[in-house]
Amino acid sequence: MSTLAEKLSTRKLSGPETEPIKLDRRRIYILPTRYGVLFSLLLLIMLIGSINYNNSLGFALTFLMGSVATISMMHTHRNLSGLIIKTSIARSVFCGQNAIYPFIFSNVGRMDKLSIIISHKTRQTIIDIPANSTITSNLEIKSGKRGRMHPGRIKLFTDYPLGLFHAWSWIIPDSHCIVYPVPENNAPPPSFENMGTGNMQTSNKGQDEYFGLRQYQPGDPIKTIAWKQTARGNDVFTKQFTGSGGQTLWLEWDITETPTLEHKLSRLCRWVLECETAGLNYGLRIPGNTISPGNGNKHQHLCLTALALFNT
Repeated sequence: MSTLAEKLSTRKLSGPETEPIKLDRRRIYILPTRYGVLFSLLLLIMLIGSINYNNSLGFALTFLMGSVATISMMHTHRNLSGLIIKTSIARSVFCGQNAIYPFIFSNVGRMDKLSIIISHKTRQTIIDIPANSTITSNLEIKSGKRGRMHPGRIKLFTDYPLGLFHAWSWIIPDSHCIVYPVPENNAPPPSFENMGTGNMQTSNKGQDEYFGLRQYQPGDPIKTIAWKQTARGNDVFTKQFTGSGGQTLWLEWDITETPTLEHKLSRLCRWVLECETAGLNYGLRIPGNTISPGNGNKHQHLCLTALALFNT
């Protein structure tokens, strides 16, 4: 499609649209394809030949093929007309991964809509939508940088049924995906030696989630000492708890010990993932935002989202 045609067809789109988005005749554009232009030239040559030789069969064939082309143009336009598009929540991804945007297409008409292509730059997906039905199709878009990523302009087009005409429409869905920072590879563990004891705490709440015993270490609270097991031998043992009853770590901006902003976010991202894998309680402190200690998928998403949207 030419640059001029693209500018004309997108002149009314300035930002995300209110959903659902309905494709009507005012926002569907149609032009002949390369094959459509060659077919038109062929019809013109046939018409000139029929006139020159006064050939009635030539006239009949020319008008018949012209009628087929006209009907094809109507079907190509109708193949997009009436479509209703909505989007659903896009799952968060890490920077560099493909963001997957789910599109929900509804066809409320009595005719099937076939060979419709969803296109975003070099990514394309082909769908068929039966009459009176709704389908979901995913469009993958490679994420570029951390933050809130919008899919931008999406082109819907079709050349169905004969490939003689190209009908298209542009949409800007009101959808986004949270792109997390890239987790640092081989990140060192958090270092609390120079930051005092405020970064590492032991909570006595939720001690019904008993995990096991380990040998006593300096700094363990007296309340956690397993006196019965200690009395049986010479070693001192303390009780271990998972969840909210175990160790609580504060992941802070200052303990990352990295020079650049993105490197700090990358290291904090890795620490969040490792704390979640280990089942630890962890909180996050970054400039302008403090997230209370917790764990679980929702807490991890909350921490990673704070890192993703930092200073954006």
